[in-house]
Amino acid sequence: MRKYILFILLFNTFVLQAQETKNRSWTLNGYLKFMQTISFQKVNENWLTDNNIHNRLIFNWDITGNLTFNTQMRNRIIFGETVSKIPVYSEIAEKDAGLVDLNWNIFSTKSVFMNTTFDRLYLDYNIGKFEITAGRQRINWGQNFIWSPNDLFNSYSFFDFDYEEKPGSDAVRLQFYNSFSSRVDLAVKVDSAKNVTTALLYGFNKWSYDIQFLAGYYESSDIVIGAGFSGSLFKGGLSGEFSMFHPVKNFSDTSFTFVASLGYNYTFANSLMLQFEGLYNGFGAKSSEFDIKKFYFMQLSAKNLSLTKFSLFFQGSYPVTPLLNVNFSMIYNPNDNSWYFGPALEYSLMENFEISGYAQYFTSKTPVEQGGRGTFIYWRLKWSF
Repeated sequence: MRKYILFILLFNTFVLQAQETKNRSWTLNGYLKFMQTISFQKVNENWLTDNNIHNRLIFNWDITGNLTFNTQMRNRIIFGETVSKIPVYSEIAEKDAGLVDLNWNIFSTKSVFMNTTFDRLYLDYNIGKFEITAGRQRINWGQNFIWSPNDLFNSYSFFDFDYEEKPGSDAVRLQFYNSFSSRVDLAVKVDSAKNVTTALLYGFNKWSYDIQFLAGYYESSDIVIGAGFSGSLFKGGLSGEFSMFHPVKNFSDTSFTFVASLGYNYTFANSLMLQFEGLYNGFGAKSSEFDIKKFYFMQLSAKNLSLTKFSLFFQGSYPVTPLLNVNFSMIYNPNDNSWYFGPALEYSLMENFEISGYAQYFTSKTPVEQGGRGTFIYWRLKWSF
């Protein structure tokens, strides 16, 4: 039955898009991508090749002047050697972290499967200085680029670059804008395990910096307090944030665990942009052996942003021409002596159509056979409509 419902939804949205759009109260856009991945541990040994056809539909409807409905649908056809070699791959892709299961496989075979998920499905209502949002949505409280301890509701992986929109949460959110530069933000989220996260944030502008303080109850297990800021320093951007977690159980027997990140970015007159960021993770290991599977596929949360205590990040990007952008990023984890290197190229073939290439290389002192090294190479075509 779900297959037929999805077909009808897709058919209707494309029919609506083809109709007269003048003075309409809704919009429909999205993109279609094809990405191929080549992965290996040793260049002279087995290579795995995988393919991903990725479509996104974004529907926004202004029901009234105050009420808006938004839904975003992510459709992927994934096929290749990883699907064949890992039978549970399609089952993993079908898991939904939200309270409501909006993620399922349309079909699945030994070599290919199609997955559909609604990662946005919410109503947004504005009245005066109040804004209320209910449903699957993204709540972004983070201030930094790669590690965000203040992002209690929607932690995401820097390495999942093909998921630009990032995941959403099943939540209710109330925002009160008491002035043009300050707000009160209250959110409640429930996940698939019925764990509750609720927090209150107060944000304001002072000394030309956006500053925020937050406190709440995290995943039915911890009391959390934190703060963050962003502004300018020496004509560049400076940002930072921290959160402290204290388990509810045995409250008097344990202390707060501290997670913090600090970032700085600077753009030169020739448009060269350099970016730096550092992370301290009180939940991380002081020393360990690097394992690419644990590192690359770890389940991220505000308490689990890295496997180690310290991480350092650098990134540089430069528009060689208006159509060609080059990017290079790297991460160093001193606790396990592991490195990540990530060059990237993006080229615009024509309006709304681009080709790009990415590489992700992980290396450490851990033997290759134990997951101490790995390489992922991607190339991608993207058409936006």
